[in-house]
Amino acid sequence: MSKIEFKISTHLKDVIGRDLVTNEFVAIFELVKNSFDARAKHVWITFDLESDLITIVDDGKGMSVDDVKDKWLFVAYSAKADGTEDADSTRDYRDRIKVGGYAGSKGIGRFSCDTLGTTLELYSCVGEKGAPVTKLKVDWEEFEQNSKDEFDTIKVELDENSSFPKTDEVVPPSPHGTMLQITGLRNEWDADTIARLRRYLAKLIDPFGTTDDVEVSSVLVGSDLNDQDLNGPISNDIADVLRDKTTRMEVEIAGGKIRSSLIDRGRVIYEISEDSPYEDLTNATIRGEVFFLNRSAKATFARRMKVPVVEFGSVFLFLNGFRVFPIGEEANDSFGLNRRKQQGTSRYLGTRDVLGRVDIKAPPRMFREASSRDAGLIEDAHWRELYDAVRKHMIFRLERYVVGVNWQDSADQSRDTPEGLETDPARRRILTVIGGFARSKGVEIISFDRDILELADAREEASRKALEDLSIIAEREGDTILLKRIKETQAQIAELERSEAEARKEAQRYAEESAKSDARISQLEKQAQYLASGQDLDAERIRLLLHQVNIYAGHVDAGTGRALANTGDLLRQLADVENLDEDDLDDLVGSLRHGLRQVLDNLSYTRLENDRLRSISRFAPNIRVDLETSDVDGNIVEFLSEYFSVLLGDSSQLPTPTFESNDISLNRTFSPFDLAVIVDNLIDNARKAKAHAILFKAGRRKAGKRLVINVSDDGLGFDLGRMDPARIFEKHYSATTGGTGLGLYHVRQVLEEMGGSIELDPNGEPGRADFVITIPGAINEP
Repeated sequence: MSKIEFKISTHLKDVIGRDLVTNEFVAIFELVKNSFDARAKHVWITFDLESDLITIVDDGKGMSVDDVKDKWLFVAYSAKADGTEDADSTRDYRDRIKVGGYAGSKGIGRFSCDTLGTTLELYSCVGEKGAPVTKLKVDWEEFEQNSKDEFDTIKVELDENSSFPKTDEVVPPSPHGTMLQITGLRNEWDADTIARLRRYLAKLIDPFGTTDDVEVSSVLVGSDLNDQDLNGPISNDIADVLRDKTTRMEVEIAGGKIRSSLIDRGRVIYEISEDSPYEDLTNATIRGEVFFLNRSAKATFARRMKVPVVEFGSVFLFLNGFRVFPIGEEANDSFGLNRRKQQGTSRYLGTRDVLGRVDIKAPPRMFREASSRDAGLIEDAHWRELYDAVRKHMIFRLERYVVGVNWQDSADQSRDTPEGLETDPARRRILTVIGGFARSKGVEIISFDRDILELADAREEASRKALEDLSIIAEREGDTILLKRIKETQAQIAELERSEAEARKEAQRYAEESAKSDARISQLEKQAQYLASGQDLDAERIRLLLHQVNIYAGHVDAGTGRALANTGDLLRQLADVENLDEDDLDDLVGSLRHGLRQVLDNLSYTRLENDRLRSISRFAPNIRVDLETSDVDGNIVEFLSEYFSVLLGDSSQLPTPTFESNDISLNRTFSPFDLAVIVDNLIDNARKAKAHAILFKAGRRKAGKRLVINVSDDGLGFDLGRMDPARIFEKHYSATTGGTGLGLYHVRQVLEEMGGSIELDPNGEPGRADFVITIPGAINEP
């Protein structure tokens, strides 16, 4: 048996190059990574668009001829991965920036040059006395001629020069470093593209502006050197923008411990420590800093950074000092925040609400990047535990505080200072959060904001419990000062309760004395309101009202008559049922089924006309519409506002209906009685679902050609175990016992006659009876 070797096609160049590094920005980032790993202190990227040339220069350790032959030209080999990259170095670059490891370890980053251009000239010098400059020239297109050619048959030029090439635009490194000259550019570059590249590199290299060990700069030949969008060092000051402007969570996982601190606009709210349950993270050190973005922080960020925060990104992940792409990008949801937020927008944080970075210092290959440079980390046990740790200890802990403390005060969303935390309600909410940690086993409270004990009023049961828990901690740690402050707070609460009890008794006495007179006043006000609303109901208006009543009464009579006639036919068909054979019985069943459908259709028609007839009674005293015809020309939104004011006149009605017009108007022909049928049916359904309130909220489509009304209530919603939400608009399909299945059917029928529609809100929570109504017409807004 003979042994043979693999044959390698020249197409391998594309497989591990342009097919993996598909983005020209990522390609440049890969080359910057190599400069960082060569222990460079400066990296310069120069664009000479007239010469179709990109030059990348660094002052790293450089390469000799042997390095180029044995490492750079050794496809897929990485000295970083096998630990020989700095075997001769006494001080690793990663020691200086204190993150450990290397940016690249796949041995394929060099092929990023092929993504950028067709030809590469590499110059490098190790800086030893008398050392020559190594020159390598690669024509990537020679690998693309015939994929049947073997990879090692394509030759490249390797030589030695006495010095680096010199041009007016590029300063060569000295005494050691590397220069890459890439020509035959494959992408269109201009000032806008280079400005976007700078923003991209700022996010990839150091989005929080916290590293100053290596300076990366760009230069566009022929541009004004004072143009900071194109030239000069690439950096940002995002951390300074946010650190004291909003709420943030700082977490370190190392040595089997998790240490967490929550800081709210410069005030340390708490610092805790606990054992780490993450065994697969034992050999790694993980640090995270996650910011909550309130309205003030978002506005400040956009003003300072010249880009909306949502376009900048979310929670970035760094492995040994370099960004793992695309985690943190605008459309990326690697930590599952948006999927969770869909379950409750007022309870959870999404990617639009947070910004942060997670830094991992780990041994080589503990966390592995996917070969494709835009696919993040390979999902294994280490990634899964990192995923859980970031969510639970960084984001969810921040979320618990933000939702429980910050979001309870709407005005606090616009503050970048902590004065909102000085109120009693805010202190009670913070006390509840800290008390929760005090009750948790295995959580050590290292410190907390003692000012939250300065409570004038803390009578909620949760606050009582939190004070008791903190008292136990103070006794255990022998903190007599803290214990004294807790006792003083508890004494103040007891005194307030005694005073409140006395005041309650006095108030009860006055309430009993005024109850009878208040009831009488309320009755008189209702009578006055009724008389005032109907005082202009003249004879002409009554005549027109009766005209409409007669029209709809006639429709009801016609529908009832057809139903009775159909029912009579069915009874006559049943007269000789005893004398029918089996085949005749089958025919009879089919005939009866058809007849019953006709009866139901007639009753459905009658029900809709009856709803319209019933709605007329609401219009006579209050709403000024032309009763001579069922259709009017006017503002639908204004009409609905008036109609809801009539509904609110019935104070005993549940659910309580509310309409928000949002200053929108839509002028068109419509039937006020049909709109009343829509509103009344939706309110009636909410009543059956035991709702206390129902909201109709007007809005508009982006194109401005349709009125949108969102309808939501606080009722029980749908029982998904008993009914199918997809069928709720079908005739006679009912979600309630004894229901007719006609209410929502009629709503859809009326809207379709207007050219509109109704559907379940696609963004609503499953099982909720939230609807979206659309009505065509040109929207007018102030």
